[in-house]
Amino acid sequence: MQTKKLPLHAIERISVKEKERFQEMFLKPCKPCVFTDLSRDWPAYTKWTYDYFKQLAGHVMVDLYNNLPAAPDKSCMAPDARMTFGEYLDLIEREPTDLRIFLFNLMKYAPQLKEDYRVPDVATGFLKELPFLFFGGTGSIVHMHYDIDMSHVFLTQFKGVKRVVLFAPEYTPFLYHLPFTVQSYVNVNEPDFEQYPALRYVQGYECYLEYGDTLFIPAGYWHYIEYVEGGFGMSLRALNPSWIKRLEGAANLFVKMPLDNFLRKYFTQTWYKYKHRKAFERAEKAMKQYSTQAI
Repeated sequence: MQTKKLPLHAIERISVKEKERFQEMFLKPCKPCVFTDLSRDWPAYTKWTYDYFKQLAGHVMVDLYNNLPAAPDKSCMAPDARMTFGEYLDLIEREPTDLRIFLFNLMKYAPQLKEDYRVPDVATGFLKELPFLFFGGTGSIVHMHYDIDMSHVFLTQFKGVKRVVLFAPEYTPFLYHLPFTVQSYVNVNEPDFEQYPALRYVQGYECYLEYGDTLFIPAGYWHYIEYVEGGFGMSLRALNPSWIKRLEGAANLFVKMPLDNFLRKYFTQTWYKYKHRKAFERAEKAMKQYSTQAI
């Protein structure tokens, strides 16, 4: 039985008061960190509760996603279930469930919530008008992916506990990245080094996000998330200062994703087999290059 685990390093925790240190040690080199107090003076820190949200938008229908990977003929953005927001909040408060809400723009239905948080001054290019909330029940997971628009992400936890595993973009081919997507189906918790030998070259980061923590996820970083306790968080996005990376994000959104959706719909198995084959070919090439450089 395979018992070896991926090497995961702890993520450093810092104060939002260490602005210059953050910019030099984490933002510029694109290294993750956790702010312990970035949201401490936000009204949202104490105001945002399930009951408050139910009062504001409990009637809104929401898309829900489960723990199963998307089928080859299905977009990862296609929901697995729907219910009202209020019903969902009651569900995750009452019992474990693998259902979660992904990329929810709650401010669309309750714009007054925009007054409850502030854009931090630790970086530039924040998209204040595009905050997204994420909700999950105990036991729900977010499969490994990187954010399609190549923005930096500041993920603040308001309730519950999340376990987050991160991998730098340099490990993309070693993670068997499915081309034309932002996804990888390797198992972070129980890696199969026989089926996916390139994982032997990978190491990452791990942290547990609790109430008030804010995780800085640099652009292009792979992340896998477990809801250790049911809860929710909010992400603020900051545009990548690199125009090359911004163009890469635009290409992902407006070229690669539509093309992938089209080919998945009309050439399901052929397209999936092609992506699967390319993922393994790229991993094999990356391993050979690594071995050559090590000599």
